[in-house]
Amino acid sequence: MTTLELMNKPTVRKSTGKIIITPEPETVGIIASSFDEISDDSERILFTPSLDCAVASKIIATPSVGSVVVTKGEFSDHARKMLHESGIGLVVCNEGELDKISRCIVNKDGLTALTEKVPVSAICSVLNPRNLAIYRRFGVKSLGYFRFKFCLFQLFSQEPSAYYDPNRIEAFLYGQLADLGKQNWSSIRCVLSDLTTAELVEVGINVHSEMNPDLGVRGPRNMEQWEPELAAIRRFQKEFDTPVNISAPFISTISEYCSFVAMVEEAGIQRSHVKLGFTLEVPALAEELDDLFTTEKVDFMAIGTSDLFSLFNGVCRNNQALSVLPTSNANIRLLHRVIRCAREHGVHTFVCGEVRRNEGIMKELLQAGVGELICSAQVKDLSSIFELSSAK
Repeated sequence: MTTLELMNKPTVRKSTGKIIITPEPETVGIIASSFDEISDDSERILFTPSLDCAVASKIIATPSVGSVVVTKGEFSDHARKMLHESGIGLVVCNEGELDKISRCIVNKDGLTALTEKVPVSAICSVLNPRNLAIYRRFGVKSLGYFRFKFCLFQLFSQEPSAYYDPNRIEAFLYGQLADLGKQNWSSIRCVLSDLTTAELVEVGINVHSEMNPDLGVRGPRNMEQWEPELAAIRRFQKEFDTPVNISAPFISTISEYCSFVAMVEEAGIQRSHVKLGFTLEVPALAEELDDLFTTEKVDFMAIGTSDLFSLFNGVCRNNQALSVLPTSNANIRLLHRVIRCAREHGVHTFVCGEVRRNEGIMKELLQAGVGELICSAQVKDLSSIFELSSAK
């Protein structure tokens, strides 16, 4: 049996309660104070003042209840055994300790409140019922980084001829977006593709291979590839009300960003109806951010640390003989500098890449001005992200 004291000062994790039974798997659910509040469509944590065999029987008969919180410490041993053998968690906790909290985790650490002082959104390459269900468990409603590149990997690997057919690309991407539109996301941020020749060869497209594809003709350097992608977004906007943001990858100059904005407008997407931004991956653009933010309207900036650090450190990210230390002073100073610049100009920022999984670095960057946390559909990652969000 483990006891965790309620921590009154700001902490990364706010856990409390005396754990009687640890659920397996852990419960991530919305708090319910009575059976009348419970439906079968979402996982629930039931708060009850006391627990006896009659209440335990009703809980066991309600599949959506994953854990029980007894708020006055009164429960019978037989009721405890009934829950234990049913795999339902049990925690003893003072109800007043979690005022105004609607969603919690119950696991071996106790009862942890999930609060969003910094917005949490999803990052994914492919959405399927499994990862969608995990996002929904945690209450993640915004799709913060949906990469067209990985959609096209799926298409081209099955239909190599589609690479030369803009209409097929548009239809396929629209289908992907239409599926998202039916999932009730509060917003979707689409990331246009930046396929390299090495990646195209990998999925069966016969193209001339460049000496160093990571530094070659990708993203805005082959901007016509974005025409069917923008056409798919325009079609989606006509048929769905879900707000769409568009991110341009691998932008290296101010003129490239301006060309991207012009291309969006030429595609029939009204600037006033969409948020536009870019992924900072090329170090040269970091030196022009002040001028860019002063002269152009930028709604958000993603920081793609994997490419940014590899180019900044002169290391090919695909070379297994070389590596980058993300926590080096040079890399952290670069991140602080670009985040500070964005904050001074009121540009919303968030971080992509493996660095977002480093809680120490992300704490620093949240304090520096990062305004959103994005997460993959892994329970450990989601738990960590919500802890960071709550600590801000």
